[in-house]
Amino acid sequence: MRYSVVISTYNRANLLRQCLDALSNQSVPVSAYEIIVINDGSADNTAEIVRDCQTHHPDLNIVYKKQTNGGPSKGRNAGIALAKGDIIFFTDDDCIVPKRWIETLAEGYKKHPDVAGVGGLYVFPDYIKNNFIFAEYHLFKMRNAWYGLCGLNHEIKTSAYSKNPAGNTSNMSYIKDVFESLGGFDENLTRPGFDDTELRKRVMDSGRILLYIPYHVIHLHPMGSFSAIKRFFIFGRGRYYFSKKGNDLKKHYPSLAWLNESIQKHPDWKPHFKALAYIDLLITTGGWCFEAIVRKFNS
Repeated sequence: MRYSVVISTYNRANLLRQCLDALSNQSVPVSAYEIIVINDGSADNTAEIVRDCQTHHPDLNIVYKKQTNGGPSKGRNAGIALAKGDIIFFTDDDCIVPKRWIETLAEGYKKHPDVAGVGGLYVFPDYIKNNFIFAEYHLFKMRNAWYGLCGLNHEIKTSAYSKNPAGNTSNMSYIKDVFESLGGFDENLTRPGFDDTELRKRVMDSGRILLYIPYHVIHLHPMGSFSAIKRFFIFGRGRYYFSKKGNDLKKHYPSLAWLNESIQKHPDWKPHFKALAYIDLLITTGGWCFEAIVRKFNS
């Protein structure tokens, strides 16, 4: 067993089905990888979906475990503990990976034996991107944060945290040594957002090199107004905890000055993107302040 794919899932059975269907149809032999599904306390029919996949793909090694809800970091750590692979892959329960996903990321280690991790990012399918303005804005913001709109179309290999976008757990892999020497995901981050960034920061601070490749998965996360607002708020909460882990991370405070500077630097900001960015900033700041109050109350 060379490769282990870890998925932490929570109440997304229908999306998980599509994720598992894609993972069951990889270009590498089924004997070369395992799929580890950690059910993080779901109340839906997640177990049934996994059993159905096991029935339809009897040759595929699918490992299933249910645990009390503790967040994606706890779920991924549980998957890492079960993993038998030399390389551990991560994707999300709302993602569809391409047929050559495992093969492509694994090839990065063969071409660059000095790297500790290989990953890409994600894109939305056309029906989400074209119908939800928040999806278009989110992709723009994600790409604009790294060298402008075209800066992610080539490989990036570096141990500099601020210059490497690899690490997003929708589309990421690490050699097992990373977890054996540095530990797993920080389980104090109990919600999606910044749990993968926090791990990436620790990996790079240790001097390890990551490889970003322009090879993307399809992200099916809904991006309607309610989902986007919830996402901004959760990211604000994650930003607060993450920024407290080091003086060099204070820039993650959602600052109006930073946003205005970013808009002035990049002429690609469309008027409606600017309006959404200010909404994003307002709600993210709310999440930041809420998390600060919660942690102060619990301390």
